[in-house]
Amino acid sequence: MTFIKIIQGFFCSLALLVLSILYTGLIFSALLSIVAGILRTFGLKQIQMSVWKGVELPIAFSIPLALLFSLLLFFCSMYIKRSIQFCYSKLKF
Repeated sequence: MTFIKIIQGFFCSLALLVLSILYTGLIFSALLSIVAGILRTFGLKQIQMSVWKGVELPIAFSIPLALLFSLLLFFCSMYIKRSIQFCYSKLKF
């Protein structure tokens, strides 16, 4: 085994750890966003959604914005998963 393969394996194993935590966080945040949008629509006052500081989002737009945001997070997680698969393929010798 060459020195380059050892270094590549080391950095891919570190990247695999970071990317898997990022992937899990993105999926969890996307699911939490959907749940928060639904709960806010059905009357939970503690959840606040604002576009800018001091500009509250109307309650009727809670679910569409939550779905849009969660789709964006799922889209990002799809590319993170591709990066995880790439790093995993580099670890197989």
